[in-house]
Amino acid sequence: MAILKPLKITLKTPIEKIQGLRTTAKIYIKRDDLNGLLISGNKARKLEYLIADAKNHNCDTIITCGPVQSNHCRTTAAFAQHFGFECHLLLRLYGKPRKIYTGNLLIEKLLDARVNYITPAQYQQRNEIMKVYADRLKRKGKRPYIIPVGGSNEIGALGYLDCMKEMEDFIKAHKIEAVYCAVGSGGTYAGLLLGKKSLNLKIDLNGIIICDTIEYFKEKIWKICEMAIEKFNLGIEINEDDINLIDGFVGEGYGIPYPAELKTIGRLAKSGIILEPVYTGKAFYGMLNHLRKNRYKKVIFIHTGGIFSIFAFNKEITKAIG
Repeated sequence: MAILKPLKITLKTPIEKIQGLRTTAKIYIKRDDLNGLLISGNKARKLEYLIADAKNHNCDTIITCGPVQSNHCRTTAAFAQHFGFECHLLLRLYGKPRKIYTGNLLIEKLLDARVNYITPAQYQQRNEIMKVYADRLKRKGKRPYIIPVGGSNEIGALGYLDCMKEMEDFIKAHKIEAVYCAVGSGGTYAGLLLGKKSLNLKIDLNGIIICDTIEYFKEKIWKICEMAIEKFNLGIEINEDDINLIDGFVGEGYGIPYPAELKTIGRLAKSGIILEPVYTGKAFYGMLNHLRKNRYKKVIFIHTGGIFSIFAFNKEITKAIG
């Protein structure tokens, strides 16, 4: 099968050098936080392909899931509105819903997404729950399209194959030795790896995990890559040894910030770059630590966006910068 043609509405993003950090490596940042506003970040690249696939299947309704402050769900709601889909979100919630909406949840409500809360236990069975939910909508005459958490499957990963193509000339011209990104559902890393292999780039690709385990993500990323290679006839081979993941920066758990991470967010903000506490803050802090043990001279950090989620952590961030 030929690769899908995406519904391209994001902008090509710049690569900027970061100044003022105490490291011997030159750090460049791929500003995927600047590829739009409501549609910004890595989720937008994935959704350009996923929504195109939904249109190709004549669907009229999008179903997806994520944590209550999911960047992916917010971006999906924005895409759905833009392209005329009804949007249903299944959001993992600990405890009771807040009376006042914040962050991504506020935007989803403004975009008229149908929000359904599920428990952490139900979230473990999210794929099955979304299928049951889709069957219910079908009985009502809807034509639903299910998008997995984070948009991370063989279709969504194509967005980051594109991103690696965007960076190819820069990587060669500046002799970049490594690329770093956050790993929260696996699709971004998988797409970058597909791009690295397809373009035969001699760089290290390092993923900082922000939840779950290295073993979990190695298997998931490999499966996404294998499905993409088979479905789109990419003509490359990938094995688990090609997947380089770094642990130790999750903290107490997904979406739980910690002081060293918050301090890093504050430092980067002084350079005009806003990270957030769920993905990019942990990943950038993890990269800085990893660079102390590796002698890379030039690296690129993928800024995967997510600025709206910082407003759900106003107390923690206020304390950190105060």
